[in-house]
Amino acid sequence: MDSSWKRIIYLICTIQVGGGITIIGVVSFIPLFLAELGLHDQGQAAMWAGIVSGVTPLMVALSAPYWSRKANQWGPRKVMMLILFILMITVGACAFTQTPMQLLILRILQGVVGGYVPIGLAIIVLITPEKKVPWAMGLYQASMVMGLVFGPLMGGLVADFLGYRAPFFVFSALTGICMLGIYFLMPNLQFKHKVDESVSEISLIKYFLSIPRVRLLVGMLFLCNFGITGIGPILPLYIKHYMHMTDEFVATIVGIIIFGAGLFSALASISISKVTRCVTMPRIVFTATWAVGTLFILQYMMPSIWGLGIFRAIAGFFMGFVTPIANTLISKAVPVECRGVVFGAVSSVAMMGNVLGPVISGMIARTFGYGAVFWTTAAIFFVAALFIYRNLVIPSESDASH
Repeated sequence: MDSSWKRIIYLICTIQVGGGITIIGVVSFIPLFLAELGLHDQGQAAMWAGIVSGVTPLMVALSAPYWSRKANQWGPRKVMMLILFILMITVGACAFTQTPMQLLILRILQGVVGGYVPIGLAIIVLITPEKKVPWAMGLYQASMVMGLVFGPLMGGLVADFLGYRAPFFVFSALTGICMLGIYFLMPNLQFKHKVDESVSEISLIKYFLSIPRVRLLVGMLFLCNFGITGIGPILPLYIKHYMHMTDEFVATIVGIIIFGAGLFSALASISISKVTRCVTMPRIVFTATWAVGTLFILQYMMPSIWGLGIFRAIAGFFMGFVTPIANTLISKAVPVECRGVVFGAVSSVAMMGNVLGPVISGMIARTFGYGAVFWTTAAIFFVAALFIYRNLVIPSESDASH
């Protein structure tokens, strides 16, 4: 194990990129695909795009503790193969949908089997030497982000050139390749500490959220997920109607903007181990959160697509620091024997940001206009920055001074 832990982490990160592409790849073209399915009203399209995009992470959030427990019982290899197999089938079936409701049902099923992120985190905690955990967390977060950005870019390109149904076939094939990667390359790992079957998922979540630092950090993960995914479903419509773009290349442009933000986010994540040598983790999270709030306002103020894209990319850079640092601090805040289970429990709460982001953004856009989404998200990040400063930065610097 000592000589192969890095190889396993690289494999898990690669699978995470493929899985992320599959789950989030529809964002860049889903509002346009819904129009093909019969939704032509702008308000309805925005609302349905938010629901279809948000329902998958909702089911992921609800099912994550279940799959984490199954991975604890059966081993992560079997569970990840099962998840990827079902995901491959349901994604391919989306290409044959004829109504928005059919698409919604399949997206629900994809979410039910989408709980592989906390399994990957648990594997990292299991096999990574203690001193290398921040590096491994940063790399895993970078892989998650790259999945989130390559997905819309790939989906947008395929949709623009081959039609809105073709991306589902591409994503299904990619998921199949990931499943084969697990089958041939993943060893049969077993978690050292088994979960008591008499303890429910709700009890685990309540226990971990009773720890003040964990509660605050999970809130930050929730917020970061909200900020990353919330703007996605309305971005194609915002660009089309406020920046006077034709339908022909909207999906590709959205994919490029999301790709740029994700690329900068990934660069931040993989540089965390170097940055934390100079600045404390709480101070990094505070600075990054405040900067993201400011940058969402600047995105709204941009009159051109590329100005919007540049500030979106810079915001992505700062968001890239938040999640891996929060996960590292969470792992340090719980007992060693609980670290493998904690991510399944708290991930279900944090992933609700992926749910509420698209849904609430769609509702805000329909009621108050697309611009209100930028201002609302910025305000939430500013409030979060104040909480971080009060509850993490001040206590940590006070302890250091003593």
